[in-house]
Amino acid sequence: MASITLKAIHKVYNGNVPVIKDVNLEIGDGELCVFVGPSGCGKSTLLRMIAGLEEITSGDLLIDGKRMNGLPPSERGIAMVFQSYALYPHMSVAENMGFALKLAHTEREAIDARVDKAAKILQVGHLLDRKPKALSGGQRQRAAIGRAIVREPGVFLFDEPLSNLDAALRVQTRIEIARLQRSLGQASMVYVTHDQVEAMTLADKIVLLNSGEATLRYGSIAQVGAPLELYHRPRNLFAAGFIGSPKMNLLPATLLSATPELARVKLETGEELEAEVNATRLAPGARVTLGVRPEHILPGDKSIQGLLRGVKWTERLGESTFIYLEQACSADALIAKAHGDTIVPRGEMVQLGIPAGACHLFDEEEQALPRLCRDLIGLNLPGLSVTEAVREAQTA
Repeated sequence: MASITLKAIHKVYNGNVPVIKDVNLEIGDGELCVFVGPSGCGKSTLLRMIAGLEEITSGDLLIDGKRMNGLPPSERGIAMVFQSYALYPHMSVAENMGFALKLAHTEREAIDARVDKAAKILQVGHLLDRKPKALSGGQRQRAAIGRAIVREPGVFLFDEPLSNLDAALRVQTRIEIARLQRSLGQASMVYVTHDQVEAMTLADKIVLLNSGEATLRYGSIAQVGAPLELYHRPRNLFAAGFIGSPKMNLLPATLLSATPELARVKLETGEELEAEVNATRLAPGARVTLGVRPEHILPGDKSIQGLLRGVKWTERLGESTFIYLEQACSADALIAKAHGDTIVPRGEMVQLGIPAGACHLFDEEEQALPRLCRDLIGLNLPGLSVTEAVREAQTA
């Protein structure tokens, strides 16, 4: 077991270029924590600081309660799987997996036992005699993961391990990593990716990292939480726009009125919508952003508040159809998700129902305002009264 604690971690290059700012984080025993964010946000840098491959400018790193700042990687009880497989081409899979133990002068019998155990977990027992050139990309990555497993570390670090694989292998290997995490019990895992699908499907905890000016203003961490918490309850505009595929629709608006139960806003197009959000700390006339997920927009529903938009194009994916609709005041399309059999001709005008309980609202500082339905999952709530929504939120 090995918990990981980061206290006020900063990383500065060249004396004045902040890359990581004010990271405070707890990763528990047996937890799979995913660092996700756009390119250049510092995901790999933060991982490498945990590994001991990057110096920490300031702050404290603790693994299993012990301060690690000054210790070399070999003394931290970690094993790392890199984006490149980094297998020795002249060695077999078994030799690659057991090489670190050989360097540590571990007995031959112990090495063979650990390699066999790891091979069974990863289902590569039939590949142990092969050289890397005789393996597929997915098999090479499993061999690299096996090399980490045999060391029996307390912490596994993965730096975008699936980026070199094709789509089908990414899915397969992702499942294998999730199964590996369960089979290893109390070993903690930190996984870096730019792919939010990997983050959502693998993580016990997601750490979403800011980039650019947001890092300087708010610190490196935009939000930490379980995958569905980030999806349904983004704390800021960046989290709302990053998590989700397609991303949340974000519509600039002006606040017209607010009660503790309901906010009424006017979009730039002149249309008015209501959101079950407490916006009373803002004055009427404040600039806000209204957010709604594509699956919470109900094409063709005229029974609730909504918008009228023309269809630009559609993506038919089989199980679902994404409808891209015109936005007069924005280059971005408004996206609605419909049933896979939905056929909507290009140019047709479509009524879009938008439940007030499914709407998010963000202030000028890009921070989320409290939602009444913040704890509800699956927020297609046409016809649900405010009183019922409040009662359901309180009992959920």
